[in-house]
Amino acid sequence: MTFEEAVAAAAPPVDAAYKAGKQALEQRHRNKVDCADPRRLTGSINLDEALAQEPGYASQPRWDYGLGHRSESGRETAVWVEVHSATTSEVSKVLRKLEWLRDWLNAEEAEELNKLTTAATGPRFVWVASAGVNIPDHTRQARQLRMSPLSKPRKRLLLP
Repeated sequence: MTFEEAVAAAAPPVDAAYKAGKQALEQRHRNKVDCADPRRLTGSINLDEALAQEPGYASQPRWDYGLGHRSESGRETAVWVEVHSATTSEVSKVLRKLEWLRDWLNAEEAEELNKLTTAATGPRFVWVASAGVNIPDHTRQARQLRMSPLSKPRKRLLLP
């Protein structure tokens, strides 16, 4: 199944959120995500925007974006990107967003997107810093990140 098909199989309003390439990313975030071969970046969704007006999700800590990526073998996977300030005070917020995303992916309404996520061999959940990164390795927050499926924030995501 392709990323576009998995998005279409999701519950409304996410089912209509698909955009080609990086078009679903806010303009100010597009330069933070790249792909060595742009043809392998198959599409994107702005999950936060799609669910912002939904009563059950409006006050939830929603994740920002989903990306479709085609591996060298031709199989598509989903990679989830959160663009957020990267300071020690923000770690708990981003980890709550990750918990929300994982719960949403495990729900019936996102079953096909979850399958593409679990099929990913590279990073599945990526925190991209909206500015610099200030989470020293010796802090409690850095330890929390090391124990989570989320790696330390990076300035930019470069997919193969």
